[in-house]
Amino acid sequence: MGASTYHLRPPGGGDEWSAPADGTTLRPVPAQATYVTPMRRDAVYDHRAQQSALPVLVHYDDGGAAESLLVLTPDQVELYAIQFERLISQREQAQGNAA
Repeated sequence: MGASTYHLRPPGGGDEWSAPADGTTLRPVPAQATYVTPMRRDAVYDHRAQQSALPVLVHYDDGGAAESLLVLTPDQVELYAIQFERLISQREQAQGNAA
């Protein structure tokens, strides 16, 4: 392997590998999702599919973002409703203690 070969290594180090210099085997690496935030739109329930959909914004490590949907079953909606009730209660308690 000589000048017609790329010698590559993962960011931060690691095992090196080679690829043809013409780039035929190279593919762009997609940006990684870092977090998701809800959008200021109403969630909807589809009774035929028996699922809910919450509009969300997926944020990527390259600074980009894309709109998507968080799709939940009825059981998941109930589970998260319980968890959100608990979070709201904890927040209210913390605010009461801070006053």
